[in-house]
Amino acid sequence: MAAGGILGIAFLAGQLAAWRQLVNAGVYLPSTQQSGFFYILTGLHGLHLLGGLVALGLVLVGALRHRLSALNHEPLKLFALYWHAMDGLWVYLFLLLLLS
Repeated sequence: MAAGGILGIAFLAGQLAAWRQLVNAGVYLPSTQQSGFFYILTGLHGLHLLGGLVALGLVLVGALRHRLSALNHEPLKLFALYWHAMDGLWVYLFLLLLLS
């Protein structure tokens, strides 16, 4: 889980760097419909990822404090459900954008 968190943080850092490059090139949210779509799509993705990273942190803290067990693992189940729902959504969106 820690590796997933590190990769998520690295992705967010890369996304911020890409946005910075776009701004330096003069491409802003209201510049064109395409740039607006890109900023909104990647911004929503970043917000969902940030929410997942917060949930990951809470689950990791609970695990390190031995608050998760075979009988009490609801936070881990909810965390996994969130990530799997996001995985499914992004696979769907990827295919939709690829095939359209």
